[in-house]
Amino acid sequence: MNPKLVGAGLAAWIVLEILAFALVVRAVGLLAAIVLALGASLLGLADVKRVLEFFRKGVAARARGETAVAADGAMLDGAMQALASILLILPGFASDFVGLALKSPSVRESLARRWRTRANAADPRLIDLDPREWRREARRPRRSAAKDV
Repeated sequence: MNPKLVGAGLAAWIVLEILAFALVVRAVGLLAAIVLALGASLLGLADVKRVLEFFRKGVAARARGETAVAADGAMLDGAMQALASILLILPGFASDFVGLALKSPSVRESLARRWRTRANAADPRLIDLDPREWRREARRPRRSAAKDV
């Protein structure tokens, strides 16, 4: 990654956070804005335990030999919930807004669907099926190409 691009993105995020805080202070007052910011941070901290449980479920599913799609789906969902908790813990209302959006299952599902579509587009040979759309069949022995004469 380009360090200048990362620096510009970080600076833009800081400016966005300052503007969001100023708008919230203007709307509800300074004391209420501080209480809202602390409340969002506490919500993120309280949710960390539940997020860790999602990661454990994903690891356990993979260990049980469940389909990679199901295990990866649980891990991706857990990762997005962990990111949501981190964003809620960080100070600032812009990060809180994104964190609260990631707490919504429909938003996480939509993002996961987009991510999988984009990842599958990179390899046209890959077809992503839902676990209900396929089944395993017993292997049949291959026929020999040479015929007995």
